[in-house]
Amino acid sequence: MSKRIVIDNHSPYYLHPSEVPGVAITIIVFNGKNYDLWQQVVRTALKAKNKLGFIEGTLKRLELKDRNDPTEYNAWEMVNSMICSWIINVIDPKLHMSIAYVEMAAVMWENLRKRYAMPNTPKVHQLKTDIAACKQGGLEVVEFYSKLMCMWSKLNNYIKIP
Repeated sequence: MSKRIVIDNHSPYYLHPSEVPGVAITIIVFNGKNYDLWQQVVRTALKAKNKLGFIEGTLKRLELKDRNDPTEYNAWEMVNSMICSWIINVIDPKLHMSIAYVEMAAVMWENLRKRYAMPNTPKVHQLKTDIAACKQGGLEVVEFYSKLMCMWSKLNNYIKIP
């Protein structure tokens, strides 16, 4: 007789039956150029699912010596694999080969961050320049306001108050 394991639905190891590998956790697809927006929406989606610790590296795989009870180890492996598939599902297929063989969500996430996140200083300068040069032109007030607010939000995201 096999042992039945029940994981509390508030646990980061809990996977709802609708959370399957083929699910796209966001409609934003990373294409190599939209990293800032993409990482923000993926983080929000994973935070809503209580899975942020997997990409942040705070929920680590158990060491071999700690695997006496395989329950937590297996649960970690299952959820980590699910998150890897969710990330791959929201990345342009032409970029798949660069991360397809990475087995840990945190390593995959860090790999993408290192390659595509722009250092803050040039990005902050570029955003400030874009904001200063922003003109309404032929845009309606609502469109202009949205464009300006988007740039301010991006800038706010880069400038963290200590």
